[in-house]
Amino acid sequence: MQTRTRIDVRYPDCDRMGIVHHAVYPIWYEIARMDFFKEIGFPFEEMNRLGVNPAMVDLSLQYKAPATYPQTLYITTRMGAYAPKKLELLYETATEDGAVINTARTFHIWTGPDNKSINLEEAYPDVYEKIRRAAPQQA
Repeated sequence: MQTRTRIDVRYPDCDRMGIVHHAVYPIWYEIARMDFFKEIGFPFEEMNRLGVNPAMVDLSLQYKAPATYPQTLYITTRMGAYAPKKLELLYETATEDGAVINTARTFHIWTGPDNKSINLEEAYPDVYEKIRRAAPQQA
C-alpha cells in the first residue's frame, strides 16, 4: 500500500535563492507519514490515545532537483521493512508532471508511554495487523 500527499510549496519554505530549504523536507515527510498512518487505520490521534509513538531514529534524504515556490509537489509514501519493534518508511517527492526531485527513508522504533521500545505485535496485536496488511506483498 502507498499513499500520496499533496504539498503546496510556501514562500517561507524557500531560502534567499528561491529554492526550498533542505530542512523543510523532514517536515513534509512528517505530514506524509501522518497521512500514511491515517490511511492504514492507525491515525496519530489513536497513537496518542494509546501512548504509542513511531520514534524516528534515522533519516536519510537524497536531493535530485530543487523545488521552488509556488510548485505543487506530491509525496508517495510506502512501507519498507517492518517487524514488531521497528518500521521503515520510504518517500518519493515528485512534481506535478511526475519528475522525482527527492527521495527519503525514515526508520522508526515503536515506543510506549514511557518512551521505551515496545513489541507492537504483543502490546497491540490489532494495530500490528494493520501494519502487516499495509506491507508490500512478498513475491
